[in-house]
Amino acid sequence: MVPLRGDPEVVVNSACSLESPRPDALCFCEKPNQVKFQPKEVGILITPGPPADGDWNCLLSTNPRVTFAQALRLLYPESPLLAGIHSTAWVDPQAQVHPTARVGPLCSLQPGSVVEAGADLVAQVALGIGARVGASSRLWPGCSLADGCTVGKECVLEPGARLLSGSTLGDRVWLGSRVVVEGATLSSGIKADNQVYVGPGSHIGPHVLLISQSCVGPNTTMGAYSLVAAQGAVLGNVEIAPQVQIAGRGVVAESVLEKGLAMAGDPLVPYTTEMRNRALRLRAPAALQKRLSASIQPDDLV
Repeated sequence: MVPLRGDPEVVVNSACSLESPRPDALCFCEKPNQVKFQPKEVGILITPGPPADGDWNCLLSTNPRVTFAQALRLLYPESPLLAGIHSTAWVDPQAQVHPTARVGPLCSLQPGSVVEAGADLVAQVALGIGARVGASSRLWPGCSLADGCTVGKECVLEPGARLLSGSTLGDRVWLGSRVVVEGATLSSGIKADNQVYVGPGSHIGPHVLLISQSCVGPNTTMGAYSLVAAQGAVLGNVEIAPQVQIAGRGVVAESVLEKGLAMAGDPLVPYTTEMRNRALRLRAPAALQKRLSASIQPDDLV
């Protein structure tokens, strides 16, 4: 609950910026001294503390930016899903589309494909033979599911995400833009950032985080709550224990069986070892210069 200070009957119906306040609008500031207008010029101000002067209508929040974002969802609610099949979409007679689902413009549904209740194929989405989209999932333009692919419930596939033959997503999976999953299984709660690749035969455990441009090779098993940072790579045919953290640009060539281990470097070593190695590399030039200086005699310079 965010406390309100001021008039409890005040009404706002829009949002504004600090540079253009309006008496019927809501805005926020992260520092009270940022405010350059009078209290009556804005409806409600979200702030960590009210400005010094005046009778302000304030929502007091320790994080005004987040509170403002939450308020925007109330001021500008998402339009309700308009169920149905768009006139430019092509749906095979053997495909199944739930009456509450939406198939948007230029979508293509092959025989045996299924779109469950409340799912939203926004536009230009292609479903192969026997592909299935779970209830309340949303596929943005340019997404494609090859033959036999399955998307679980409440998943989100950003533009250009692709599932190749035999891929399976659990519930509440989020795939970023241009992610490619090639014949792999992703458990529930996984988030794969933009331009991630998961190779064939891999099994990714629940709630794994794959950050931008990371890669998981073929026939790899990753335990729950693991993390591969940006541009990290798992070369394939290895096993990663639960809660393992792989640093950015780290390369995994062998199995990591110790739970909760943090790894870094190329080749990958425990994080503490990598930090020690980096410190030694930084000290190496100075140590080498000292040794050379000690080994050179004055007569050698004549």
